[in-house]
Amino acid sequence: MLRRLVFFGFGVFISIMFLSMGPENRLKNTFYAYVDYFNINKRVINHLISDSTIISDKVNCKMLEYSLSKDDMLSVLNNGKVNFDKSQTIKSPCQIFYIENQESLKNYEVIFEFCDIKDRVTVIDLNLLNEENIVCK
Repeated sequence: MLRRLVFFGFGVFISIMFLSMGPENRLKNTFYAYVDYFNINKRVINHLISDSTIISDKVNCKMLEYSLSKDDMLSVLNNGKVNFDKSQTIKSPCQIFYIENQESLKNYEVIFEFCDIKDRVTVIDLNLLNEENIVCK
């Protein structure tokens, strides 16, 4: 019995060493993925990250006024926080999420519409917090 336990322990040790070696620490990445599973901000933001994000005309107008590119505007998702007080999470068929983040010393609020059924993410508004908002039609 002790011999089997020693062999099992040695196998576990070799497996952990094998997974921890190399340029990508797979063990660390997997551990962080399990830890972040219950972080609701990261789960919502992972759903909002999409290659085919649609940007409304109103947001395009505001991006020109704020001198922002599409990548700058979508960078609000990096380390952004979901404002659940303003967000409409139970709305059917689409949900609306307010993502707030500070980029280049300005506090941005980007409003996303997430339609799970259509698999579509749309940016419906962009605001600078604590400043006068631009009126675009």
